[in-house]
Amino acid sequence: MGVAVTGPALAAAVTKEGGGGVLTGVALGYPFQHILNKYNDQKPFEANKLALAEWVKQTKQLCGDGFTGVNIMVAVYDFRDLALTSAKSGVDLIIAGAGLPLALPQIVSDFPDTMIAPIISSVKAARVMVRKWLSKHRPPDAIVYESIHHSGGHQGGSVDDIINGAHQPEEVIGETRRFLDKQGLEDVPIIAAGGAWYKKDIQRFLSMGAQGVQMASRFLLTEECGLEFGGIRLFKKLFVNNDKPTILERSPAGLPGRAISTPFSRRFAELDNKIVNKPHDCPFACLTPCEKKKSIYCILYHLTAALQDNYEDGLFFAGSNVGEPGVSKEILSVKELMGRLRIGEPVTAGKVSLAT
Repeated sequence: MGVAVTGPALAAAVTKEGGGGVLTGVALGYPFQHILNKYNDQKPFEANKLALAEWVKQTKQLCGDGFTGVNIMVAVYDFRDLALTSAKSGVDLIIAGAGLPLALPQIVSDFPDTMIAPIISSVKAARVMVRKWLSKHRPPDAIVYESIHHSGGHQGGSVDDIINGAHQPEEVIGETRRFLDKQGLEDVPIIAAGGAWYKKDIQRFLSMGAQGVQMASRFLLTEECGLEFGGIRLFKKLFVNNDKPTILERSPAGLPGRAISTPFSRRFAELDNKIVNKPHDCPFACLTPCEKKKSIYCILYHLTAALQDNYEDGLFFAGSNVGEPGVSKEILSVKELMGRLRIGEPVTAGKVSLAT
């Protein structure tokens, strides 16, 4: 979960309970400088690298040198530096999306033990990625399929794709599995992201041909999530009380997104023809597609505001399950949640309110 939502406390706890903890690796320098008051003497991109290396080290220490992954956006200017920093810091897996990470095999070529996995949202993207990486003699160690109909945050399809139901999980997972097998990559797993909340959801994705799932939104509702920034209590409260995430028509990243409906996110919601730019400063050049001061808003500022319990200015990304009626929304420890995902749990309605 991007911009510091998934830190060492959550990632390490997941790994210790038998999963694979994945850190956010994007734009950490900004919240470190503006909230934690760290690396203030460093330029933004250098602060990003230092903060990422610090979090990888902390996660490894907390989980006894167990599995540690990092998720990085291809669309950030310092993607290459962040991927290289991750590999040098000893991460086990780099997951890369928000663009096709065509150059990732070359970036980590000196680190053959660092696993790499692209995020794809369509069969076409899977074919392009696999063929490109095979031409570099570096097949993917996994494929992460992120459903545009279920996952939170930026979506790898258009608003029309989302509305028209394109790239459904059954289609993309099945076709991608067949394509991988034809390429002799039977051992490369497909990891389904978006839409998994209960054990039954995991089983459904496995029945489609996936070999695992990547979960974000439900793990935000854990005691460990956001501890580095005070527990992100408003973020969790909005998840508990929200009815239906809204679709942002576009963001400075050039992609639609799925987020909690708030006064800020509704300004940029799906099919809103009255979108106007929000006057803002540009802290630093973080996204390659962003037009800086001409963009509609500064996404880095608003994602960081969410960590600070700022309802008016925060951008609170969320998966589709957050707004499903009857979905269990309890704040659990990672240990309790992982136990429920292993053995199953009753699917009952209910919400747990949080203090403001």
